[in-house]
Amino acid sequence: MKKTIIVLTAAILPFLIYSCNGGASVSVKSEADSVAYAIGLDVASSLRNMDTTLNINVVAAGLKDGYQQKSKWEHEQAVGFLREYYNDRVPRRAQEAGEAFLRDIETSNKNIQKTESGLLYEIIEPGDPSFKPTDMRDRVKVTYEGRLKNDKVFDSSYERGDTAEFGLNRVITGWGEGLQLIGKGGKIKLYIPAELAYGPAGQRGSIGPNEPLIFDVELIDVIPYEEPRE
Repeated sequence: MKKTIIVLTAAILPFLIYSCNGGASVSVKSEADSVAYAIGLDVASSLRNMDTTLNINVVAAGLKDGYQQKSKWEHEQAVGFLREYYNDRVPRRAQEAGEAFLRDIETSNKNIQKTESGLLYEIIEPGDPSFKPTDMRDRVKVTYEGRLKNDKVFDSSYERGDTAEFGLNRVITGWGEGLQLIGKGGKIKLYIPAELAYGPAGQRGSIGPNEPLIFDVELIDVIPYEEPRE
């Protein structure tokens, strides 16, 4: 909302924008034009967060046709197609791609081990075997970096220059299981299948549906769970 207000205020002065169909310029001169442009920016922000592979020229054509009630599809058709695409096709394709990625990791690295749940891991340093998290209610202090299968970093305590502390029962299943495989001071690389991560829902804005995750984690400390005193 704050960004929209800034755009509208700044738009008191005339300016030019370039349309997406060949670079022709469009003048924004009036308050009504400013509203239209701000709406376009808001829609673009939502679309970019949803899918960065969209052809913006086709999006603009759909927006124009729909607004002028000249669309090639009925509204119900469009909504039905989008529901089927995002709820079925995208998760299914992501699941297949994720499984292929993990199979390749498992077969190409002789140091990779696999748990019964399907978690793949490589122990870089085992740490102190006598000081491991053994209860999902234990708390751990860690440094870590999380990446997608395309190697894009989506979260990193190293980039923030800090450590993180949390209960094992407060994180994704693959984390809770993986950190019980090393002791204090240990380091582990986790290849987490989607079903042990965020599943078909993903995490909007950073992790897509059925996305396997890769984590490099160093276990700094373990805070064992203590039963509350009565």
